[in-house]
Amino acid sequence: MELEISRPGTFGSNTSSTIALPATPYELLDALDRARVTDERVIYSTEILRCELDYLPQFLSPSSNLYEMNHLSQRLASLSDWELDCFEGMVMMDAIQNSYALIPVERLINMTASMEHCQIAYEAHNDESLGKFYAENGFVPQLDSLPDNIYAWLDFGKIGKEMREGEGGVFTPHGYVVQNGMIARLYQSGEAVPAEKPDYTVLLRVTKGHFNDPESDNGLSALLKLPAGDQELFQAVKEVDAISPEDCSFVAVDCAIPQLTEKITDELEATNGDCYGLVNELAGQLRHLDREGGVPICKAMLMSAPRDISLEEALDLAYQTDEFRLLRETATPADYAKAELAKCTIPLKKELFASDAALCYYGEKLMEHDKASSTEYGILVARGGQTVEQCLNRPEPQMEMR
Repeated sequence: MELEISRPGTFGSNTSSTIALPATPYELLDALDRARVTDERVIYSTEILRCELDYLPQFLSPSSNLYEMNHLSQRLASLSDWELDCFEGMVMMDAIQNSYALIPVERLINMTASMEHCQIAYEAHNDESLGKFYAENGFVPQLDSLPDNIYAWLDFGKIGKEMREGEGGVFTPHGYVVQNGMIARLYQSGEAVPAEKPDYTVLLRVTKGHFNDPESDNGLSALLKLPAGDQELFQAVKEVDAISPEDCSFVAVDCAIPQLTEKITDELEATNGDCYGLVNELAGQLRHLDREGGVPICKAMLMSAPRDISLEEALDLAYQTDEFRLLRETATPADYAKAELAKCTIPLKKELFASDAALCYYGEKLMEHDKASSTEYGILVARGGQTVEQCLNRPEPQMEMR
């Protein structure tokens, strides 16, 4: 499913972000960062923009916890087609019994582990076809002694209705579903919410074999948490039965800055793993930034950087976060103008900024003067007057003489 997370902004503008679930731990944190949900005390709402199970959104509360929604998505993604059909039936059974009220995410998660006593009659789509299915398959013992020629006179609709109402089963687009057991209580509310951040800043999947020789892969894999020392690296190499790191391939699974995850993988593939040291150094710097609260600044810097930025340039920017400050609560130029006007000690005529357009225009001019740029994480302001692109120290394009 795809969610939109939103919360009211300090200066009036709502802040929001979208995320596809299931997501990695840092992708979840990043979505909350972009929506300015800075800690557990901040109230936010969720809206489902798209869901592969189109019947499900109507039963989910806008106040559902993002981590529990992700856990539900992970569970659903692991189910077989038959199990998904069972799940739909259980959801509809619950809905009918509770007058189509919202269903707690905790209960939905537990439904995904409650298929043991579920049955599906794919042939049955109404009471008549259900009654005929039950009669022909010996599920109505009272009919066993009847001669075959009497079957044509039976009221299969009445039989099916009595069986359905007695069992509490439901018709779904896939057929008739009934669940005769209790919903499991394996998951308790709040268990999916992590107490701490992940103990890595970059997570790699290690497999045996070179990037350009997939046939040498033996099917084994190991997860390597970066930053890592030589001991952790060689332990991962050992787990995949490889002789050395040169015999392995690496793929980025998660990163404290999710927009770098694919770039890390691309660089590792392009260099056959030779840039592992660069990736490990980046992971170390991200850990330092995380301790200092500088990761959101680095994210904003990378968002303001050219699209073709290299991994080495990204590392260079990660060392320059002190050159910028990030205004988390300012989402628009109008917000920036309001924040600056709030500092002003000289009384200004309110009519000067009576319209939204005037306030926005003033904010844009202020941002231009302050070398500030809008990002999904807030407004990024240069402390020393250098833009992010200028911090890269790229050579100026040469003029071609004709």
